[in-house]
Parts: sequence; structure tokens; C-alpha cells
Amino acid sequence: MAGTQRKTKQKQAIYDALAALDHPTATQVYERVHEEHPTVSRGTVFRVLGGFAERGLVRKLSLAESDARFDVTTAPHAHGVCRVCGRVCDLPLPALAPVAEGSIWGGFHVDGCEVQFTGICQDCSKMNMRQSAQIK
Repeated sequence: MAGTQRKTKQKQAIYDALAALDHPTATQVYERVHEEHPTVSRGTVFRVLGGFAERGLVRKLSLAESDARFDVTTAPHAHGVCRVCGRVCDLPLPALAPVAEGSIWGGFHVDGCEVQFTGICQDCSKMNMRQSAQIK
């Protein structure tokens, strides 16, 4: 966890929980932190996550049909959202980097972007193939 603000045990626990989970919601981070640190309040977790996002330590994702999620990967990339299980995964998109970071595109000063693809994740696709094979 980098940054200019004071590093506390609570902030470190929140960042560690965030890094251990895959694109979690603030509630999921709170539940993970609360398991090991029951005195950390829900409000503290939500405030700290907001502060991390404001300082660019994490990305706050506003994905369709989902509560805000948080991503520790701050480099430009897209996200895939599974229509079956709702899993969110990182999708490398190298062509996105030149546009997403401080460029001027069509007269618009770009300082970030979110690209979301929907589809079926690898696990759900495999499960679907197994179920189809069992039916035959």
C-alpha cells in the first residue's frame, strides 16, 4: 500500500483484504476484515476504500447491475462480467492504455475510462459443456 497518508493497521488490513479478494464490493471487504478485526466498523471500511480510490491506490468500478466494486490493478485494462455467475475478471487491452491515461481524444481530455464486456467466464463455460454432454 503506497501513498502519502499515514499507514494504519486498519488501512493495511482493509488493503490486504481487498487484494485477497477478486473485484470485491465494499461489503465483501468489510466481511473479510471483520473476520480478523471485529472492531473495524463497516463505515471505516467504506471510508477507507473511498479514500484509496480517490488517491488512485485502487480503482472503483461502476459495473452495470452491480454494487460498486474495487480493483487493486490500477493500470488500464477492461473488465469481463460473467452473465451466469457474475464474476468480474481483468481483461488486458493494450490498445486502451494510450487513450486511457491523460490523452486528448476528439478534443476531450481523458483521465480514465472503464470498458466492460459481458459474456460467460471460463468456469461457467466448462460447466455448461459438461451439463450439455450429460444430457446427450
